[in-house]
Amino acid sequence: MTPEAPQPDNERKPKKLRRLEILRFSPGNSFLHRLDPRTKLLALVIVSVIALLFSSLAALVLLFFFELLLAITSGLAKKFLRALTLVLPLFILVIVLDSFFSKASSGPVYFSAQIGFLHPEVTLAGMILAIAMGFRLLTLAGISFLFIMTTSHDDFIRSLKNMRVPPTLSFSLGYALRSTTSLTEDTRQIMDAQRSRGLELDRGNAIKNRNKLAALFIPVTVSLLKRSKNTADAMQARGFRQSTPHSCYKSQRFSRPDALMGIILVVLIMILLVTNWFFSL
Repeated sequence: MTPEAPQPDNERKPKKLRRLEILRFSPGNSFLHRLDPRTKLLALVIVSVIALLFSSLAALVLLFFFELLLAITSGLAKKFLRALTLVLPLFILVIVLDSFFSKASSGPVYFSAQIGFLHPEVTLAGMILAIAMGFRLLTLAGISFLFIMTTSHDDFIRSLKNMRVPPTLSFSLGYALRSTTSLTEDTRQIMDAQRSRGLELDRGNAIKNRNKLAALFIPVTVSLLKRSKNTADAMQARGFRQSTPHSCYKSQRFSRPDALMGIILVVLIMILLVTNWFFSL
């Protein structure tokens, strides 16, 4: 009887944990990777504001495919789509709720009922608006995922310092960006420890595992509190904010890709305005 070959680390990890590890910085030399973090932060803000202001399905679908094109050119298409599965349950919930309780009630009526004080109604206009709200959610999540996947912690901190952001705020934002990796690693270690004690976290759904999940969430919470205390002690020991501002050995500078991204954003806004105007006629 031959011994079983060891499985790769990615195959031994639980499916839920592998999905969380998608939200990590992926080194690369693509157009999106070479952008200054300030440019990517500006793109994140602009895309998010546009997604919140526009309610046209065509405009939001176009905005989502713009993000997908960025992911493809960065070599992150597969990882980007897998990351969107993290918000898939919320995406379905938004579409269902907005379909039955929509502000738009024009067009053919496919379903209508009176349940107590509730009046669910499914119309063509309501379904279109519900799908648009679903794409709004995907757009907001997608641009945030792309920022995390293509922005390193060190570059992000240097950019914030070049923007004269207060040290406390820049440290907090940078620490939050890096904590996604630390939280994933802590969760993996805790899940491995609980499985070694015979606790099967991978079987069944969230409702059946509600008691088991407490054995995961409580240690993770304790780990976060300990990590916060250790970080605070380390900052105090190093005299954080007690000395003159530190200088950066390597400064962030804007380059041609940043100018090109600015032009792309302006063109995107113009296209979306025309698209929204055309479909609103």
